[in-house]
Amino acid sequence: MQAEKFNKIISKYKNIIFDYGGIFVDIDYQNTTNILKSLSSSDIVDELYSKHSQIEFFSQFETGKISADVFLQNLCEQLGVDSSKKTDLKAAWNAMLFDIKKERINYLKEIKKTKRIFMLSNINSIHEEHLENYIQENNISDFYNLFEKVYFSHHIGLRKPNPEIFELVLKENNLLKEETLFIDDSIQHINSANEIGIHAIHLDPPNTFIC
Repeated sequence: MQAEKFNKIISKYKNIIFDYGGIFVDIDYQNTTNILKSLSSSDIVDELYSKHSQIEFFSQFETGKISADVFLQNLCEQLGVDSSKKTDLKAAWNAMLFDIKKERINYLKEIKKTKRIFMLSNINSIHEEHLENYIQENNISDFYNLFEKVYFSHHIGLRKPNPEIFELVLKENNLLKEETLFIDDSIQHINSANEIGIHAIHLDPPNTFIC
């Protein structure tokens, strides 16, 4: 999406809540799937997770109910691989994440002048650590500071599409629903936001946020 088009969309909103993965960070789930298949002969890989659904321990990991080590151990057991492969599985899990687009960061710097902006992400501790390292290595350490507040599911114990997570962001920051726009790449999250009265935009490649 071009900046001019997006400016027209956001012009009537005071507050914008952004997702992280798929919005600022390009994601390729198949990349991780392919690597997991190379590590395991199990047929279950395709059933583990997607943008739309995932098995329970993935959700537990995203809400901080289990540690990274427990998550990787569960993954070993599901895939039928030895625990010595945890490091390889961790690398495979991070392989879905690509770069943070600098043009999107530059755009944020502009809209921050007139809008209140927040981040709300279903993110786990392994991905957070990976992206923290990426941010440091690429000298964009001011990225998170562009947001008034950042909400990560594994820190707050809630994940989208649970409507409680949207209500939490609204309440903590005194945001009115009719003045707030939510942007995400998963349709089930969009639907949940819409159901409680927040206008939402579904961005799905090739329709991305600020090309």
